[in-house]
Amino acid sequence: MFDKEPNIDIVFRNGLKNFEVLPPSDVWDNISPMPARTPRYGVVMGIAAGISVLISLTLFASWYFRNNADTGVNTELAMTTGDQLPVTKTPVAISKPVIPAKTATLRNLPVQAPVTLKNEDIFTSPAETPATSTMISDFVPPEENTSDDITLPLTNDEITVIASGRLTGQNSYSTQTLTSVKPEAAEQRFIVGASVSPSMGFTPSEQNAHMAELIGSEKTRPSYTTGLTFGYKLSPRLTIQSGIGLESIGQVITGIDVFAGLSDFYSAKSNYLYSVETASGTILAGNTDLYLTDTKNRVGSVIAANMADPSKYNLTQVGSDIHQVFRYLELPIVLRYKIIDRKVGLNFSGGMSYGYLVDNYAYTRDGSNTITVGRTEGVNVHSLSSQLGLGMEYNISSTISFNFEPILKYYVTPVSNFYGTLYKPYSLGFFSGIFFKF
Repeated sequence: MFDKEPNIDIVFRNGLKNFEVLPPSDVWDNISPMPARTPRYGVVMGIAAGISVLISLTLFASWYFRNNADTGVNTELAMTTGDQLPVTKTPVAISKPVIPAKTATLRNLPVQAPVTLKNEDIFTSPAETPATSTMISDFVPPEENTSDDITLPLTNDEITVIASGRLTGQNSYSTQTLTSVKPEAAEQRFIVGASVSPSMGFTPSEQNAHMAELIGSEKTRPSYTTGLTFGYKLSPRLTIQSGIGLESIGQVITGIDVFAGLSDFYSAKSNYLYSVETASGTILAGNTDLYLTDTKNRVGSVIAANMADPSKYNLTQVGSDIHQVFRYLELPIVLRYKIIDRKVGLNFSGGMSYGYLVDNYAYTRDGSNTITVGRTEGVNVHSLSSQLGLGMEYNISSTISFNFEPILKYYVTPVSNFYGTLYKPYSLGFFSGIFFKF
């Protein structure tokens, strides 16, 4: 009989196999699909595996060369080829040197001391015997022996002597020449270099209608940042950098007609005669020889309409736009993290930069000639910007590297407060430089 007690799961399975309960249809609609799991840390694990293989190969190569470097130390051995070599002990503790029928000497190298025989038939040599293996290739007749010791009758074909210091208890490594070991290079922690970063700025859309109109009539001029960089490695991958640089930014105000020769018809009594509204401030035309006009009511004048009408004068047009230039002295602080540390590496950087306005001017062009117009009022003297970058580092040598890195910069402080609107432009640059590590 089937025992239900220990097989209760089979009872339930057989009893309920034809019974199926379906959930409501709206339950299936509310079940979200299973998200596909993507392997995490794939790149990190690949890099870790490569580093482990490299370390294993390095340790194996080190062990192999260390165990095969001791080729100059030979085993000390004294043996005879004859089977019936008579050996007689001397009655004293240490006998005098054994004098064979012919004393072994080197053909070209002098033998410092002959091999002696101690009790228990142990061959040894004095402490001065070098740790060198020699094969006897020639013999010279010995001097007459007057001692009472019994000599060993040996012939040229019966003995081979290999002299070493191991059986004598001497240091066999004293006469070896050790290969010089190259000292390990010191870790390079400091970085010094020069860099240049051409960039192009752009501005977000403005909700203020008048500001949006001004921005629409302006074009961002190409700008650049150049300077010296100093860095210190906090770790093999993390570096903090600072330095000093010069940043040049600005805009081109289009649709402004500039004429020269006004000073021949009108004598100015003020520091400027014309002003131009821009998104970054007001240009004050300090050059009183220029006459400015446009069709968008951006140009203002201190000349009364009933005093003079410069449009009726015979003036020469020298430009149709005005260039604004702002130059800041920058002091950046940037953290750079090395994501991939190889001959061609990958870096991620981020930081802040403080700028101090050192140059502010506006000009127009008459062909290749530059004509100064004036300066911009309302521009902030101090600026603070943030930046992010992701770029490449190519190691030309162990001490010289080349960096190329796209950088996105955002001005945290506004360039100016024009009509209460914060004008904060962006810029996209390409940082490149040569760096020396020591």
